[in-house]
Amino acid sequence: MHILLAAVGLMAAAAFWIYRIRQAADSTRVVLDAAQDVKAAARRFGFRSRANQHPTEGVDDPRVTGAALLILVAESDGAISKAEQNCILEQLQTVFQMPESEAEELYLFAKWLANQSSNPDDMIRRLIKRTVHLGGRDTLPDLIRMVDAVGKVDTGELATDAEHVIEKLKQLRS
Repeated sequence: MHILLAAVGLMAAAAFWIYRIRQAADSTRVVLDAAQDVKAAARRFGFRSRANQHPTEGVDDPRVTGAALLILVAESDGAISKAEQNCILEQLQTVFQMPESEAEELYLFAKWLANQSSNPDDMIRRLIKRTVHLGGRDTLPDLIRMVDAVGKVDTGELATDAEHVIEKLKQLRS
């Protein structure tokens, strides 16, 4: 009887560890898939990593820098809420006239880009500069409206950081 109990115990232990190994493999696969999605989006939107240059300099599409700016505005009060994410996606679809799948891809890549600097203020400054460089001053009114919409999502009032970004954008417009 004790041999049978030992065998059942060994099988239970083996089943437990096999289950744990499969869970770890699934988690790894999810992370790798997310990384592949960001790499694919980077290629799709023309990102080229350049040695000794800030990541914003590798972007050749003003939609990417504009979307990254929206991400930073949404993150200014902590993590991005579901309402902020939905607002950003809606803004990308409406202003850039892109389908939902492309807007989601742009969102993923912009989120990666926005988090490439430990200093959000410096990144905001670089993103504004790069957006104007790539898209011209004609992009500023749309960008101001987008930042305004994202800045008001959670509270209904414009967040202080969003106000500062809008002020910087308005200074460039005049």
